[in-house]
Amino acid sequence: MSNSYELRSDITTSQDLTAGALDYTTTIGRRFKLEQIIFRASVAITETITITLDSGNGASYDTVLRVKGLANEQNYVFIPEGQVNFQATDALRIQCTNANLTGTLYVTIKTAEVLQ
Repeated sequence: MSNSYELRSDITTSQDLTAGALDYTTTIGRRFKLEQIIFRASVAITETITITLDSGNGASYDTVLRVKGLANEQNYVFIPEGQVNFQATDALRIQCTNANLTGTLYVTIKTAEVLQ
């Protein structure tokens, strides 16, 4: 049986990296498919982004989906290589270092609801 999907409203967050690192977790509360995450910085940054499926089954089941080192970059789009489906109890965690204390990072998360 194949699943069908319906695009959901975007989830957005931002962080002034001069004030602190980004550590953002969102729980949607129902099953969803991760479509993509768009990162845009106000200036070119050199930082590390980590994207994690924070499992509702506990930390032993968390899965790092991507660690991406940005080197003087302003934009990055993460598109999962395969289907990444989240259960209702799972969360999506996005982190970005602030080692260089420059700029604001804007994040847009695009998901689709799993209909069946």
